[in-house]
Amino acid sequence: MKTKTETRTALVKLRVTPAEKEAIIAKANAQAQTVTDFIRQRALDYRLRQTHLEKEHVRQLARIGANLNQLARWVNIHKERAEVIDVLVALASLERELRGTPPPPEHEDSSCI
Repeated sequence: MKTKTETRTALVKLRVTPAEKEAIIAKANAQAQTVTDFIRQRALDYRLRQTHLEKEHVRQLARIGANLNQLARWVNIHKERAEVIDVLVALASLERELRGTPPPPEHEDSSCI
């Protein structure tokens, strides 16, 4: 915002209806602010809505979280039958999704596992 060396010399004009003006004044008063400070704060501190890409990332994280919860539940229910390798493979898959890296190539010989 404003530093000590800056003075506000630029003017921004805004046309509103009389009803909008009254609503802005009421909201500014409710916040114990001047109309100018209220509008300045709302305009400069406002976070824009999420972009399509951000929304898609949130959806992907939610799906990954759901998969992780299902995996944890399965392991807790079937403790005696849980195969460590299967659990590790599933966790590695989730980690790759989080990092956005492709899965490793499939090997014909799985004797090293």
